[in-house]
Amino acid sequence: MSQLTYDENNLQYAGEFRISEIAIFNVYGNVAGIATASAELSIYEDIEQNFITGNLTFVDTEDLVNKLPILGQEYLEFKVRTPLKSTYGEGEYDFTNTRMAVYKCTKERLNSNTQQVSLDFISTEAIKDSNTKISRAFDGPYDDAVAKTFKNTWGLNSKKKFYVQPTQGNFKFVAPNTRPTDLMNMIASRAVPKTSIAPGYFFYENGQGFHFRSIDSFFFMAKSEGLAPHPEMFEYFADSETARGLNNPRDNPMSQMRTVKSFKVLPQNDLITGQRTGTYASKLITHDQYNKTFKEHEYNYIDDYIRTPHLEKDDAMTDQAEYRGFIPQAHYDFNDTETTNTRSQGSAYKYLSDYSDARIMVQSNTANIHNSNMKEGYKVSEYVQRRKNILGTMNALQCELETHGNTHLNIGHIIRINVPRAGRNKFGIKSADHDKYLTGRWLITAIRHSFNIADQIHTMALTCIKETYKTPLYEKASPLQISVKDEGKPVNLYDDSQYD
Repeated sequence: MSQLTYDENNLQYAGEFRISEIAIFNVYGNVAGIATASAELSIYEDIEQNFITGNLTFVDTEDLVNKLPILGQEYLEFKVRTPLKSTYGEGEYDFTNTRMAVYKCTKERLNSNTQQVSLDFISTEAIKDSNTKISRAFDGPYDDAVAKTFKNTWGLNSKKKFYVQPTQGNFKFVAPNTRPTDLMNMIASRAVPKTSIAPGYFFYENGQGFHFRSIDSFFFMAKSEGLAPHPEMFEYFADSETARGLNNPRDNPMSQMRTVKSFKVLPQNDLITGQRTGTYASKLITHDQYNKTFKEHEYNYIDDYIRTPHLEKDDAMTDQAEYRGFIPQAHYDFNDTETTNTRSQGSAYKYLSDYSDARIMVQSNTANIHNSNMKEGYKVSEYVQRRKNILGTMNALQCELETHGNTHLNIGHIIRINVPRAGRNKFGIKSADHDKYLTGRWLITAIRHSFNIADQIHTMALTCIKETYKTPLYEKASPLQISVKDEGKPVNLYDDSQYD
């Protein structure tokens, strides 16, 4: 192992990793190397968190805590990678140029001469964010405001790479004594991309750098000839390692890398939560104080589905206008036989997405704010309801899998997961043996890397979402008929009389 170089691309076993020297230095300029004393390293990415975080545990037998000293305000410098050739020029966590900031130190005495030290660390931009407030006006595209906040000294003042997806429109607004990330998260909740009408922006950091991008950019790449689907970065098989006969990680390490250690689908498609949060249907009332008007906007998930980009494609990898959503195009409430005249085809009876009163929202959309030419206000009708839908469907179908570690995967990447169906009579054919709804393309939204430095084993836990099924649900035009016997009128508790 000692003869292998850091940059060598020769994976000898699943879970192998290469790590550089780990240097810790404090505000006095004192430096110490702690790689040989380090036991465990964890690195976390999450699409809903703005910064990379992590934890490093090492054994202190030299009293470094007092000699350096270590106060919980230090910096860490190291890099770590999976020894595979990158297909996109990245594939490692490199904190040798932009260090990580230690923000908490925990010590545990093991014996009279030894203590275990645990260092929680985070990107240095998080410390800058905690120390900074912004009070200024912005006028122009949202993406321009985000880029300036990220780069300028009055903002995050970051030196890292930053990937920004352009936004629609020009807006004038004020940041009133606001932290940089609070400002960028607020903009993310309002922004609509130029490439689609899906207002699903997130501001986050992964191993490649910082990102301000919408969910549609995870699905598609914008090219001169049009939009092309993002390729799948890796393929996993959700069978157990034992079932696939891969018990020794040194036997065909790439096959072992594609096999998960554990796989779990989280509780999915909570109907009550989906309806109450406006995932599938909602009504937005906007009021304009300048023009003294108000408008109602109804959102219908099924009707809107084909207007927005989605994760799953057909076999030709084209984004066909085919409904693959989470609720069926079928009559749901057998007690409600009222028909709707909003559909030209399909069932005349109400789908779940027809109940817009399930979530009612009221928002100001006042025009001519700040004496600008914003005649339509902040265009809340273009993002409020669709963003509720995007966030809701991202939580509707999630899975967790534990796998052999791979630093070439980051949050925002698309992977393929082959999920075996339940039951018997399997014939070794993917289309027949795999779950027809769950197998397919998944988006990584969170990663926890665990590096066991002592044993040289790297594992990772992935959280992935799938905002559409692989196989469409079938339509049903006729009403749902379930016979229910009426058990009588309401009864007065005290005298047994009946209410009309």
